[in-house]
Amino acid sequence: MWLATPRPTSVSVRAGSTALVGRDVEVSAIVKILLRRPAAVLIEGEPGMGRSRLLEELAGRREFAAARVLRGACQPMREPFPFGPVLEALRSAGDRPLGPLSPVAGVLRPLLPELVESLPPQPEPLADPCAERHRQFRAVRELLIACGPALILIDDLQWADEGTRDLMRFLAAAMPAELAVVAAYRTGSPSGHGGAGIPFRTPPNVQTARVTLGPLDVEAVGKLAEELLDLPRVSAPFIAKLHESTAGIPFVVEETLRALRDAAGRLPIGEVLSDRLLESLEVPISLREAITERLEALPEPAVRLARAAAVLAVPSEPSVIGELACLDGDALRAALLSTLDGGVLGELGGDRYGFRHPLARKAVYDTVSGPERTLLHSRAIQVLAGQPVPPLTLLANHSRAAGRMEQWRHYAEAASDEAIAHGDTSRAIDLLQSVLAEAGLGEDDIARLATKLSQVALRGFRPDVIETLERILEDLTDLRPSVRGTIRLSLGMLLVRTIGRLGRGRVEVEKAITELVDEPELAARGINLLAQPIDGLTPLSWHEVWMERAREVFGRIEDPELRLALLGDRISTQAHIGDGSAWTEFTELPDQGSVVDGVAERVQLARLWCNLADAQSWAGHLTRAEKLVTEGIRRATDAGALYAAGLAQGTRVRLDWVRGDWSGLAEATEQLRDTYPDLGPIVMECSLVLGGLSAVRGEFAAAQRHLAAASVHAPEHGPIPVVLSAAGVLIRVLLATDDVDGACAAADNAVAAARRKGVWVWAAALVPAAAEAYTRAGRWSEADAVVEEFARGIDGKDSPVSRVALLAGRAILLDARGKHPAAATVFDEAAAGYEALPMPYQAIGARERAALARLNAGRHTPGDRKAIEELAAAAEAYERLGATRDAGRCRHQLREHGAWAPSQRGRRGYGQELSPRELEVARMLSDGRTNREIADGLFLSPRTVEQHVAKVLRKLGARSRTDVARRMTTYAPAAADR
Repeated sequence: MWLATPRPTSVSVRAGSTALVGRDVEVSAIVKILLRRPAAVLIEGEPGMGRSRLLEELAGRREFAAARVLRGACQPMREPFPFGPVLEALRSAGDRPLGPLSPVAGVLRPLLPELVESLPPQPEPLADPCAERHRQFRAVRELLIACGPALILIDDLQWADEGTRDLMRFLAAAMPAELAVVAAYRTGSPSGHGGAGIPFRTPPNVQTARVTLGPLDVEAVGKLAEELLDLPRVSAPFIAKLHESTAGIPFVVEETLRALRDAAGRLPIGEVLSDRLLESLEVPISLREAITERLEALPEPAVRLARAAAVLAVPSEPSVIGELACLDGDALRAALLSTLDGGVLGELGGDRYGFRHPLARKAVYDTVSGPERTLLHSRAIQVLAGQPVPPLTLLANHSRAAGRMEQWRHYAEAASDEAIAHGDTSRAIDLLQSVLAEAGLGEDDIARLATKLSQVALRGFRPDVIETLERILEDLTDLRPSVRGTIRLSLGMLLVRTIGRLGRGRVEVEKAITELVDEPELAARGINLLAQPIDGLTPLSWHEVWMERAREVFGRIEDPELRLALLGDRISTQAHIGDGSAWTEFTELPDQGSVVDGVAERVQLARLWCNLADAQSWAGHLTRAEKLVTEGIRRATDAGALYAAGLAQGTRVRLDWVRGDWSGLAEATEQLRDTYPDLGPIVMECSLVLGGLSAVRGEFAAAQRHLAAASVHAPEHGPIPVVLSAAGVLIRVLLATDDVDGACAAADNAVAAARRKGVWVWAAALVPAAAEAYTRAGRWSEADAVVEEFARGIDGKDSPVSRVALLAGRAILLDARGKHPAAATVFDEAAAGYEALPMPYQAIGARERAALARLNAGRHTPGDRKAIEELAAAAEAYERLGATRDAGRCRHQLREHGAWAPSQRGRRGYGQELSPRELEVARMLSDGRTNREIADGLFLSPRTVEQHVAKVLRKLGARSRTDVARRMTTYAPAAADR
């Protein structure tokens, strides 16, 4: 019928059924119906939706442990056995004693030899075949009554013979009182039987339901991926792509994941799932067989149509598929209906038809011989090129598949130009990379294509582009200086964004500026980058030289996009270093929606909003920053400014952290970090947030790991605001473990970095922590010096958070010197300042310190009762925020002062769910913490921790402490505890 393309030898091993995911609602509803016998449930669904797996789940449910569970299935045979699935189910009915049976049941002895010892003698056969069949039906019903409480499960009813269908109708019309029946059938089956032919008409006394199984949602696909890939977590982009490429069909999801798992030795699994990766997968044997079975049932014109659709590779209009298959008119309509009825093609919206998922397309594509593929791809070029708006990317793909390399390069470059114009950054990069990877290009072609690639790459972040640009600069030594400078400039800008390559990136940019002497506008971009001071330890004074050069060239620039880029970077840079005029200049800009037309200008406006949001967030203008980041992400996404959008998402998670919006924040931050694993600024900002969240939970080892990834120990490679903020968290972590020397060492390194950089407004999180470390170590002069140097550095700067941090730093100095009443007053001022920003965690901390200062001022003073109330209120506030360790510390302090005030809200009963405290203990057990470490982290007694650990093991069903980590990967806390 057709030739199969040779495939490599492979071994496909299935390890048995996976856990049923994404069907909780359906299972719950079905079980509820089946418990109210007599009951009948019909489960319908397209192929691969998991009907059989659902029946398997029902068979094992504990609700039916006391009932007989009888299972049978219809088989796709040319001549099915009469009553086959029902008899198959009844063969196991004798596993338990049966109730009384009348002589009529003996007619089943030849059909059920397994039950001969339980059945009456066989009666004489009746002369009338119809009467004999009726007696057999009655016998089956009697046997089911004798079974008592029973659940019968019949699968694949679409393949049932007419005799089985008649028997099912007979049983449905007068169901035994203790019987529950579940029948499953496939919709879209080529057998010709539709839902209308399924025997399922029951009287009113029978509880009935019809359940239609649809695709899995994204969350369920993610759970399935974690189980089959044996990973604790899979990234959100991976899950989204997997859901899109499998249409959420459970069978296809499982087979795709098994193929990925089998290829794990040569493919990156769990983080990125691309079209190229999916195309590289071998179609699993079971899926290939399922598709082949459907193809074999189709007439020859329908097979041609399916193969044409496989070559086209994208959903297409019937006329386009038909032209490629040489079909039209009635022949095309008949073939299309056959492919739809056979479940090979599907209607995918907008009068377009194609395959539900890539592996189905690949299975059909693999049936096309090599010469015929070339012919079909060549014919596709003719068909698509004649459309009013030729699809350039598709034309490029078909040209390459047909071996027309010159034509492919032409279409690929044209498609990349189209993608750049429409802001489709990823597609443009993919196309240009693929052309540049081919041998045989002339130097002029390489220079032109590399220049385009270098410029569009700045809108996104693709580490593989760096390698391409480096190779071109190394191989082509005769490039014109302006071309070399253009490519080098983009290379330097990409390197600056990459972890650990900041210094080299700046060197490349400086070289590029000298090569671009005849291209002043391009040189201005390099000058502008070197003017931005946020990264590394290069002093502000060095950047200010480049800032002045940027101002000089700005007046000579005519290109509107470049002028907007320089203006936006100047505004955001000035805002970053605390210049209040930057915000005024931003607000005085004209209506930005009416002054830009092209994609390039929209990209620059998006960058301005995103970068300014970052600057305002560090300054403490949090409400302002929130509005900027929301609009910035929208603008960046619309313009295809993927790099700017990614940075803004980093700003978003840090804003959520400082504003106390912690629900689900750790998971969202981990997903963002995993989405951009090579993008330094995002990785470091996410690591800062994860470190801060770990610290407040008392997970100090995890906090230190995250903070190290935030470049806290290597400030020369990171964004200095992130580094200094991370240092503030690290110092407090070390002080919490009484490692005063370590805290002082961290403070020394961070303070030295702040002094070298010369931008003190970025040290708002560092200075109070450093002052605390120095005073606890008795290093009074350094404590005083850092606070006063900070005061001078922020004088006149637009940084509300710095002003509040200065109050906190001074309060710490007063408290350490024993001036507790004065310290309490200044802590109160700091708390009010943090609340106004708002930064609730810092505000609660200042309230706690104010209360402790009052308590330390002396016993039995008028303020003593108020201080105790304030400390108890701080504990409650910490608890609401999720800072469990801090709440424990407050309550410990209350006990130390003989004033423990338990919560008046009452205790909630948690049953088999973990309580919030038990959840904290479980997480710390998962991290390998000992009981002593958990006690220290949560300010609990070792005895209390032992009790919590015992409850965690019992509630999770864990056999050991090490088993807790595995079980916590699937534990879903109650909504109220999240």
